[in-house]
Amino acid sequence: MLPHTYLVKLTGLIHCYDILRKNKVVRNLSRTKCNPISDETKLREEINQLDKWANSNLLKIEDLYIEDLYFMSVIDKSIKLIDTFLYAMEKRSITVLATLTRVQIDCVCRTYASTMVSDADKFCEEVLLKDTPINKLVDKDGKKLTDKHLCEAVGEFLQLPVYDLYQKVCGFVHFSSSSFHNIVRAHEKYDITMLIGRQNMPGDEETYKRLTMELANQFLFFGVVLIHDLLDGWLAQKEREKAEHKKLNQ
Repeated sequence: MLPHTYLVKLTGLIHCYDILRKNKVVRNLSRTKCNPISDETKLREEINQLDKWANSNLLKIEDLYIEDLYFMSVIDKSIKLIDTFLYAMEKRSITVLATLTRVQIDCVCRTYASTMVSDADKFCEEVLLKDTPINKLVDKDGKKLTDKHLCEAVGEFLQLPVYDLYQKVCGFVHFSSSSFHNIVRAHEKYDITMLIGRQNMPGDEETYKRLTMELANQFLFFGVVLIHDLLDGWLAQKEREKAEHKKLNQ
């Protein structure tokens, strides 16, 4: 099999990279376990470390493949959520926390999509260079990479009901009856209290803390999956391929 070449425009220069592979990241079960943190201070500290963990891995990249650019783009999107997420935790802003958690899950799903296709190079080229929506592309079995299909595939990888979680989080993101119930409290004799504003409904502090902690643990978990499972897995595969390539040329 002959190497093929990609031309990637990066910082105004044209770099070409010979890539002697046409395969995808090897898909095994995730090494990351979902172990919720109950201490809020520790949880915030762990979330605040996500970008440092990501950068320590990104600094290992030497030979730049188009998959690296794909991973860098997704990682950048993920770590740009951190500051806003931590602020929303402080404010107990469930809508913001849910929205950012959904984006974090989306980052994992769209990264994992690169492992589901028959040619990861062409997949990354379609997304990065041709601006093709991922849900217009197909996996190795010809099935479109929809949000549901991606969530279910990630769920198999993690051995967790990711699509169910995704739907629950979307319940906070998209307008639904929950938006009405969040501003209304019923009392006796058909009286109601309504609160419309920046603050949460008084008296529900424990509920908002519980939801904050649940969403924060999910945000952290999927951030760790993105960095330690998917990015680490890709970098390890690159090293194996480089070693194999070296052997072939000896």
